[in-house]
Amino acid sequence: MKKILYILDTFETGGAEKSLLDIAIQNKAAVSYFITIYKGNQLAELAEKNGIQVFQLNNTEKYGFSKAVQQIIPLINEIQPDIIHSTLFRADIIARRLKKHFSIPLISSLVNNSYISERYEKLSVLGKLKLYGIQKYDAFTAKQVDLFISNSQTIKKSNAKHLHLHPDKIKVIFRGRDFNKFQNIEQNRISQLKKELGLTEEDQVLVNVSRLLERKGQLDFLAAFKELVPKNPQLKVVIAGEGGYRKTLENAIAAYQLQDKVQLLGNRNDIPVLLSLAAVFVFPTHYEGLPGALIEAMMAKKIIVCSDIAENKECVTNEEAVFFKKGDVADLENKLELVLSNLADYNKLAQNAQKVAFDTFSIESIVNQYNQTYESLMHTN
Repeated sequence: MKKILYILDTFETGGAEKSLLDIAIQNKAAVSYFITIYKGNQLAELAEKNGIQVFQLNNTEKYGFSKAVQQIIPLINEIQPDIIHSTLFRADIIARRLKKHFSIPLISSLVNNSYISERYEKLSVLGKLKLYGIQKYDAFTAKQVDLFISNSQTIKKSNAKHLHLHPDKIKVIFRGRDFNKFQNIEQNRISQLKKELGLTEEDQVLVNVSRLLERKGQLDFLAAFKELVPKNPQLKVVIAGEGGYRKTLENAIAAYQLQDKVQLLGNRNDIPVLLSLAAVFVFPTHYEGLPGALIEAMMAKKIIVCSDIAENKECVTNEEAVFFKKGDVADLENKLELVLSNLADYNKLAQNAQKVAFDTFSIESIVNQYNQTYESLMHTN
C-alpha cells in the first residue's frame, strides 16, 4: 500500500487543511502521514482518532526553513513515503528544499490566488516589495516540484501565469467533502446549538463560514447587514472562523451597534449543525482558491448569496445561487433583502446546489482522482 506524506504549515481548521485531512481519512488505498511545521494543530486530534500519524514540529521561527528541513529528514527516512505532498507557502518551500536530499516525487497544492493585482493594490510600498520577492522565490523554487494540484481552474490559470508554470504541469482536482456529514442532522443537536447561541425559533439566521481575513469580505457583510436590521428585526448573523481580522470586525460590530445581532464564533467543529440553522448562507469573499465553505453550504442545501468572483462561479451558477457584485455593499444588501422577502422562492436554488455538490464534490470521487494522480506520478518517476 502506498504511503503519502503531507507537509503543512499548521493543522488549523483552514480550508486546505480540512480538505487534505478529509481525503486522507477517506483514502483506504494509502497510508497517510502528516508533518506540521509550526504551532497550531487543532485538527491533529481528529487525524489521530482516524489512525493517521501526525508529527508536530511546533516551530516558532516564521521562516526557519533550514531547521525544519533538518527535522524532517529523519522522519522521511523513517516513513519511507512514496509521495510527498506539500500545501501552503512555507511548507512548499521546505518540501522543495528536501528534494536535494530525496528523489521522492513531490506534489504541491495550489490553493490560493496569492499574487493577483488586488492583493498588491492593498499593500504598502514595502509590502508590495516583500510580496514580489516571495513571488519570485516561489517561482524559482517551483522547478523542484514534479506536479501541482490546483483546486480550481481559476487558480490554475492564475498560478501558471504568476509562477511561470506550464499548464501541463498543473492538474485540477476540486476539493471534496463527505456528503453524509450534512444530511439528517439530529434535531436535538440543532436545538442544543440554538440554545448555546441564544437563538429563538423566530430568528432568521444568516451564516458565514470563513477565516477572519480582509479578503473574505465579512466587513462588507456587516455593512450590508446594518442596513437590513431596521426592516428585519429577527435577523441574526453568526460567523464561524478565526483570523487576524477579528479585532477589525469586533470594532465594526460595536460601531454599528450590532452586539446583540452578530456573533463571531471562532473555529468550530460542528459546521454541519451550524449550517442547519441558516436561512441564508452568505459568502462575500473577494478572492479564493476553491471555496470549501461554499461547497459545504451546497451540500447542506442552503440558499446561497455569494460574490460574483470566478472561484465561486466554478461551484455555482445562477441556477444554484444568488450573486452580488464583489465588494458592492449596496448590491449585497439588495440581494439579501430580495431573498429574505420570500425565502420559499429560492428553495429551488438550494435544491439545485445540493445536487451539483453531490455530483461534483463528493469526497469519494475526489479521493479516486487523487489516487489516480499519485499512482501515475509514482510510475513516471
